[in-house]
Amino acid sequence: MSNLPGDILQQILATLRPVSLDTTTSQMRALEQQHTWLMHASHVCRAWRHVSTPLLYRTLVVRIDTTHACKQTSNIELVLANGMHNMARHIVVLVHGPDPVAIHDLHTSLEKAGVFAHVWTHVTHVHAAQQISNLGWANNVHRANQQAGAQLHLLNSQLHKVLPAVQSIVFSDLASTHVYGQGWLDGLMQASRLSSLRVFSDAVPRSKETLRVSRLHIDGVTFVRPVSARQLRVQCDTLVELTLSSVRDPGVWDIFSSQSSDSGLVFGQLRYLELVYYWESLYVPRLIRVENPESEVENIDTGDRLEPVFPVLHTLCVRRYPGHLPTLLTQFARSQTVRTLIVAGLQHEVPPDIDFTQLFPQLQALDVRIIGPIRAADHEYVDGVFTRAFAPKLRKLSLSMDIQQSLSVELDGHSMAFAHTLQTLRLVGTMDPSVVEWMLRQLFVLTDVELDVMCVRPHVASIALLIQHIGTSGHNKPVSKSVERLSVQSSTEDVSNGAVYRGLLQRFVCRMPRVYCVRVADEAVSGLRKAVRTLVASGVATAHAPHLQTLRVLAWDF
Repeated sequence: MSNLPGDILQQILATLRPVSLDTTTSQMRALEQQHTWLMHASHVCRAWRHVSTPLLYRTLVVRIDTTHACKQTSNIELVLANGMHNMARHIVVLVHGPDPVAIHDLHTSLEKAGVFAHVWTHVTHVHAAQQISNLGWANNVHRANQQAGAQLHLLNSQLHKVLPAVQSIVFSDLASTHVYGQGWLDGLMQASRLSSLRVFSDAVPRSKETLRVSRLHIDGVTFVRPVSARQLRVQCDTLVELTLSSVRDPGVWDIFSSQSSDSGLVFGQLRYLELVYYWESLYVPRLIRVENPESEVENIDTGDRLEPVFPVLHTLCVRRYPGHLPTLLTQFARSQTVRTLIVAGLQHEVPPDIDFTQLFPQLQALDVRIIGPIRAADHEYVDGVFTRAFAPKLRKLSLSMDIQQSLSVELDGHSMAFAHTLQTLRLVGTMDPSVVEWMLRQLFVLTDVELDVMCVRPHVASIALLIQHIGTSGHNKPVSKSVERLSVQSSTEDVSNGAVYRGLLQRFVCRMPRVYCVRVADEAVSGLRKAVRTLVASGVATAHAPHLQTLRVLAWDF
């Protein structure tokens, strides 16, 4: 391997480090082992050392374990000792253990790790993950707030000095105690090059000045406070991607401002927008201290609310909107630029009479997700959703419904005629297979289909019965002459059920003469391949389904 070109060897050794810098605990805990592997790889030969060194020192890791009195481990000392500080591009701070860490202990741990020992001019990404507390476990919140003020100020000023080139911040903190309005990453919000902020927490870092970033993601669960109460000001002119959770309407746009106040809120560069609306949660994490969060909403001086404009919006995702959804979508349909639309909500939140065709005539991809069970008695609701979903010029369609019982859907043939450009179809939920077959026959250019395993019926008990069914005269009338790729979702109890996948072969695969690839759960790949080989060996495939001879069965690609 020492004779391999450097770029190929780099790709091989890169598999020893994290594929992505996610802030999940499992991902972060693997960092130490991966750094150990890279260290061993650098000792193999000179060529390996030359390639692995940048990978080895690219990520600075500070791990703080609160189980053992805030014991910290880090690779920063090694980086500084070898003079490799210019190779560092990321810094990851992981706090884990039974308790959060107080600001004083966090500052001490970062100092011991060597974070403040050097000015990291090449570090552009900061990731902070899990169990980080602003104040610790003080019983008196007001007193703890005062005590932590000086420590927060010192920590913020030091981080701002040693990390002057930060462009991206990822902050995850789901189980911490905090007092709103203070955060230990606030100092980094002043970085002049900051372009991306992703927060998975109710305590959003705040800046004294209006943020000018291209990517802003405040996502996660239903937080204690709506997003408008988070003391954050963002300039809308520079945003390219925007995700907001716990949105409360009205007031969703109160945290934004425009460079030109006369023209209103113009999101001139925004191409991706996701809004997850705020709903009252019955569960409040016991670790989160709330000091009258509603008062913060009331004290925000919003003045006259500006009507937002989205001239280049490409992808829109709206989840759990509590009001009249068509009225909300009209606000985004004015620019006529939306190509991808995702709508999710309970049955009463997504009315069946939304005319997606009229609202978004340029729509190419539509994803409708109905949360919660739908009774068989609500067939009119399902009929309405399906009928409206087939829009002109649509290329991709996904419909997700948790239907409690098998439900036969009678689609309007006239509506189906408009879907002559549909290439990708995804159906999730229980549905009569005959309806699925009828639907596939109407879509003449469909190439990719993804089905829920609940659409596969009847099941076939044995391979002998499968051979008998396929060989039956008149059974193999094609359900689609255009589908080339078929994927099947399955639940845990169905992945190893051979009868299910024999039914898949009988009902769909053998009757799709152009299909060349089938994707199923990893546990079902070997069983389905064996069934296909048996059909080919028996000769029934040659006579009735010759495409099975070259069929590829692959694991589901997530």
